[in-house]
Amino acid sequence: MPRTGVLNTAQPVAGLTHASTELLQNPLTRLQAVVTLCSTYLDDVDQRELLNRVGLAGYTTADGLPDEDPDGPGEEGIGPERTTGPTPRRESSSSRLMRNAAIANQVKDLYSNACQVCKTCLQYKRRPYSEAAHIRGLGSPHDGPDELPNLLCLCPNHHVLFDGLEIFIDVDGYVKKTHGGDSLGRLHRHMSHQIDDEHLRYHRTLCELNRLTGK
Repeated sequence: MPRTGVLNTAQPVAGLTHASTELLQNPLTRLQAVVTLCSTYLDDVDQRELLNRVGLAGYTTADGLPDEDPDGPGEEGIGPERTTGPTPRRESSSSRLMRNAAIANQVKDLYSNACQVCKTCLQYKRRPYSEAAHIRGLGSPHDGPDELPNLLCLCPNHHVLFDGLEIFIDVDGYVKKTHGGDSLGRLHRHMSHQIDDEHLRYHRTLCELNRLTGK
């Protein structure tokens, strides 16, 4: 046990020094600390459940939204006796992040709505369709910026896989599967699209955490 004099000198906050607390204000540093804890000290526990219990469920997806539990308290089942008639409704209120539609349209226009992973250009209601995916999610705990260097143009399939941490972009620009490491080919990049490497690094670190907690 450390002596009282050492504690007085360090002035810890929740067991951490002030310097450590300030470092953990950076989202990437905080995420790397979580990965280190899971890989070094928590190998014999259910890490995903632990993250949920300590309020870090947002790290299980790239968009900051925790995994949905179909049997959780938010889903009210309908008894077997109700088999006809309209589905009942329930009043609810929520708050949503304000996203810049102009920036989303900008990344779609750069790639003519073709997915940067598979180059597929979908047609929906006789119009091209694609989705703007944030590399570092806007939601907590990621707190990414809503700007072009933090966006990709993806088809719905690869958007889901990217947000679900099933694929990532390696340091050489190849799209790879998180589990197994199989390559899906090089990410298509337009010369006018400057993607922030720090956001890609953040997403790769999330995928590393997903590998640890998804065992």
